[in-house]
Amino acid sequence: MNEKIPVKFLKLKALADVPRAEYMDGPSPKELRDSKKRTSFFSRLRKDVPAESEVTAGPVTLTLNAAAWMRVPDSASQVVSLVICYKDRSGEFAVVVDEAEISENYSLMLSGCVTIQSQGTPEYVRACCAGLNEGQLTFVDELHVKSTKPVSADTSDIRKTA
Repeated sequence: MNEKIPVKFLKLKALADVPRAEYMDGPSPKELRDSKKRTSFFSRLRKDVPAESEVTAGPVTLTLNAAAWMRVPDSASQVVSLVICYKDRSGEFAVVVDEAEISENYSLMLSGCVTIQSQGTPEYVRACCAGLNEGQLTFVDELHVKSTKPVSADTSDIRKTA
C-alpha cells in the first residue's frame, strides 16, 4: 500500500474529479436489464433516503490505475508529481502516483497504480498535480483514472477439449 499524506502539507492543483462509478459499487449490467430492479430503482428516487445509506462504514481498499500526459510551459528540469487525493471520515489525504522531471519540450507522462485505504467510502477522489509554482500554467492532454478490480475466471464459459 502507498503512503498517504495529509493534503494540508501539500500544494496541489486539482486536475479532475474521478467519477464515483470508479470507486463506488453500483448495479451490475444484469441487474439493469431486469425490469423489476429498474422499477424499484425509480421508486427509490421518489423516497427521501439519507445519503449515508450508500456509504460503507468499515475500511475500504481501492486500487486505482492513473495516467496523465501533461505539458507545463517554461518549466524545463522542474519535478512534477501526479497525486490522487481523497476525503474520507478521517480527513483529506493524498497518495503519490508518479513523479518525473519535465523534459526540454515541456511535456511528460506520469502513470502508475496506487492503493488507498479509506475509512468508509470516500466522499470524493481527485487527480491532482504537485510541484507547480503559483500561477504556473498546466495543460492536461490526457488523463485516465480507472479502478482495477480483481477479475475472477468464470468457469461456466470454459469448454473442456480433449
